Amino acid sequence: PDWGAKFDSHNNKITWFGWKLHMACDTKSELPLVFNITPANQSDSENALPLIEKLTGKIEEHNWEKPDYWIMDSGYDAIEIYEEVHFNYDAQAIIPINKRNANQPPAGFYDFKGTPECSAGHKMVYWGHYNRCNKFRCPHVLDKVNCIHGSIWCSKSNYGRVVKTRVKDNPRYISIPHRGSKTWDEIYNKRTSIERCFSRLKDLFNLENLTVRGAEKVKTHVLLN
Repeated sequence: PDWGAKFDSHNNKITWFGWKLHMACDTKSELPLVFNITPANQSDSENALPLIEKLTGKIEEHNWEKPDYWIMDSGYDAIEIYEEVHFNYDAQAIIPINKRNANQPPAGFYDFKGTPECSAGHKMVYWGHYNRCNKFRCPHVLDKVNCIHGSIWCSKSNYGRVVKTRVKDNPRYISIPHRGSKTWDEIYNKRTSIERCFSRLKDLFNLENLTVRGAEKVKTHVLLN
């Protein structure tokens, strides 16, 4: 065990001496699937990939349906998680961007959601995703802005300039569906299932009443709960 710290929903810092439970659960049944026990000072992001690997092994062993999305909060916003989920597990990591004191998004992006910036500096309009590409259109043509250059400056077509983004080019900032879209928000909102799962374990199944010592006994306590 070790000292751990976190901020609650009211931004109050909470410290404790003991352990941390890292867990993955199913968003439909809200049942826990795999978990790790670590000292309380270990970060959440360090345990994401080990949990995914452990659960993927069970999925292959039992021939379960593979998940299309792995949903996590902004504490898991790490490039290696996005890349591993996309390239090795053929899935999409749904994680909000943690700006980490960044003043502006990367070059070429209008915001931290991966929206391209047009050549006039305006935010392009998300137009759905097709064949693993996000499609964005000219904001002037769609009457979102009144560009002083007009649309002819960027494209001779009446349809306006089109930009497509692919997850493989920047797995952290580019997401399918597009981060901030209605579909992305609906998927991310399913993350509350893990909060309800933890809440039941703590409030109804005695998880917070830890009276044993040692990692193996703590693991047994968690399994009994």
